[in-house]
Amino acid sequence: MLRTALGVATGLVSGVLALPRIADALEALTDLRGTLERLEQLATFLANELPEALHQLEEVQRQLTELEPELAGLTGNTGHLDESIRVLAATLGPLQGDTERLGRLVDRKRRTSGLPG
Repeated sequence: MLRTALGVATGLVSGVLALPRIADALEALTDLRGTLERLEQLATFLANELPEALHQLEEVQRQLTELEPELAGLTGNTGHLDESIRVLAATLGPLQGDTERLGRLVDRKRRTSGLPG
């Protein structure tokens, strides 16, 4: 009987000593439950929003597909514009010196004739 009483007392002491660990585990479970509830809310939100986002992405893809030929045409035009800019630069480069000389000539003419500048 004494052994039985000692066994019960030892079990009670072990149980009492385990209470802080049990409390910590219950607190962790409570935190986990809150996390799971937030995950469930997020999953519900995503389930509602993903179809609309997918629809929007499909619409963007359709619009880009429609624009593709126009963009290809613009690429060709850009090459023509680059060539035109090179031709203009080659043409205007030599004229710059002439323009500067003409400007100096006009300035001298104004100074000698007394015209306002």
